[in-house]
Amino acid sequence: MESLSEIRSRIEALGMDFEFMGTIKTSMNGVERETWLLEYKGAQFVFVSGRKNVVLGWDTAKCPLGEGVLEGLREEFEAEREHCEEELEVLQSDYQDRIAEANADGDCTKAEKLAAERAEELEIWQKELVEGGCASWENYMAKWNENLARCLSPLRTADIGDMLVEVDSRYIEKDAPSLKEAVRLLKEGPFTLASEDEWEYLCSGGTRTLFRWGDTLKDVLDEIYDVGCDCGDEEETEEETSSMLGPNMLGLRIAYDSYKNEIIDNTQYTKGGDGGCSLCGGDGPIYVLPCYTAFYRQKDHVEPLSDNYYCYRRIIRL
Repeated sequence: MESLSEIRSRIEALGMDFEFMGTIKTSMNGVERETWLLEYKGAQFVFVSGRKNVVLGWDTAKCPLGEGVLEGLREEFEAEREHCEEELEVLQSDYQDRIAEANADGDCTKAEKLAAERAEELEIWQKELVEGGCASWENYMAKWNENLARCLSPLRTADIGDMLVEVDSRYIEKDAPSLKEAVRLLKEGPFTLASEDEWEYLCSGGTRTLFRWGDTLKDVLDEIYDVGCDCGDEEETEEETSSMLGPNMLGLRIAYDSYKNEIIDNTQYTKGGDGGCSLCGGDGPIYVLPCYTAFYRQKDHVEPLSDNYYCYRRIIRL
């Protein structure tokens, strides 16, 4: 393993104005290590050592979910199902009262019309239960797997090299006319953008859990929705997020805010978020949670790209 002094020599050889702030300890796969924390013109960077044959991406047929994730999804399903049943009960009770009132007034035509409306509403509700995944646990998991297959990158292996990586992303300075143009401009100068392989490694650290914090959803959704209540507020500080949504095992703040579309070296999709669409849209965990995996791809973009939702992270390959 390369020593810290050897790593420092390599960084100094770049001839850039990196200031060595000291070493920090990070933990990956249960192994603690030290790495350099650096500063460049007010921005923090860390040295990240690469690895050979890193497994990336996700395949729902080959990558089993941890018991903690399954348990958390089951709890969410049951809560959503209970909410739907309560709403349906209120709807039926309201129709029953109105039908009874129409019959008491001797208005059979109105009563029949209300009964027909109730049948139509119940049919719509049943359709929404199925489409939303709440008709049954099996239906819920089918929707979950369907969405994962649609939005996650494929299972693969890659070699990742050493690099200096900006600790947190930064919003683009102004609206960009297109993703293609944003990628081109952000790669100019001494820094570049991470490839998808590199970004996924930086996010997951090479772990093989769906979420970088491990095989659990305990309290995670509460924290995600709490952050979401600020609707992408840029004033949120690191202290306001938990370790699950804060710095990861490599010392990076990455994929912790679904409002952020992080631009990588790819003109087809971004990583790390959907601009808050699933969170503010009330789509539920099936659509919100994938934004917090290393393997998520956001393919839908409205141009020009807004500087309120698109960010990037500078890297230098060593």
